This record gives sequence, C-alpha cells and structure tokens, in this order.
Amino acid sequence: DLRNLKWRDLREIPPQKGSNQPADIALYVTGKTGPREVVARTSEVKKYFKIILELRKDELEKIAIKEKKKPKKITQDDYIFCNRDGTPITSFKKSFATLLQSAKVEEDTHGNKRTIYSLRHTYATFRLQEGVHQFILAKNMGTSTEMLERHYGHTSSVASVEELTKSGNFKRGNSAKSVDWLME
Repeated sequence: DLRNLKWRDLREIPPQKGSNQPADIALYVTGKTGPREVVARTSEVKKYFKIILELRKDELEKIAIKEKKKPKKITQDDYIFCNRDGTPITSFKKSFATLLQSAKVEEDTHGNKRTIYSLRHTYATFRLQEGVHQFILAKNMGTSTEMLERHYGHTSSVASVEELTKSGNFKRGNSAKSVDWLME
C-alpha cells in the first residue's frame, strides 16, 4: 500500500558487477498479504521519487516562509505521499479521476470506469505479455499464480507467442504420414 510508504522504505538494488545499467529500485510495502519488497518495473522510478522529494522540499520551504520559521527537514520516517502537514494521503481517488478526465481516458475499451486498482491490472497484463514468469510476477505483486491465471489467463497465449510459434528440427519431408498405420 503506497499510502504508507516512507522514504526509508526505498532501496537501490545495485546492478551486477561490470554492468553499465542503473540501479533498480525496491519498495518495502505492506499489503493484504503482509510486508514484502516490490521491485519497480524500471530504474526510471528513481527519477520520479527525486521529483517528489524536491516538490516536498519546496512545499516545506513555502510553509516555513509563510509561518516565519525554519523549514522542516525531510527524514527517513516521513511519508512520501503526504498532505501539507505530513500526514499520509488517505485516498488518491479524486486526483486519479481528475487525471483520467484530463487525459480523456475515464473508461476502458469495454466501457468500464477506470479505477486506481485498474493500474494493477494494467501492470500485470503488460508484464505477462512481456514474458515475465507468473511465479515471479505473483511474488512481486503479493498475489498467487492461481489469481494471475484467473484474471490474466487471456494474456498467456500472447505472452507465449514465441514458444507457441517456434519451430524445432521438424522437417515436413521426413515425417511419417499420420494415417499410414491405418492403411495396413
């Protein structure tokens, strides 16, 4: 649950030795299935956390100027997604609805109203289509492979297109006719 995410809950995962790839990001979250570390889809997430941090610093600076006080320093125990007073945001629904409205994508292709939870479905669908193993994805999402199969089974054929269309050493000219044994 990102509403309770604090700065201490972010961790960089260093790249393998000799790699020129940037560090990945893991988030320590607590959800319905308990606490776990979630690996972000891309290392680019780090850039957005830096933007959020800078925006929060600016906000605290403005509050301090208005109150004629010294600005509060952000600590590891501060919430990442918080109100002006530092308390965690309890709901993203209004902001999300406004975002969808401005992007003119309030409904999905089936005419259903999009919700914040639909982002989870989008993530799972895309990751499965990109070939991420169901067991690994289920662990990262805090769900079961059975749940992924139940809700995203429609993506498995698309995700497995290479496997389903590959050709081995089979050569048509060398194969036995399937009905030869019937004609004897």
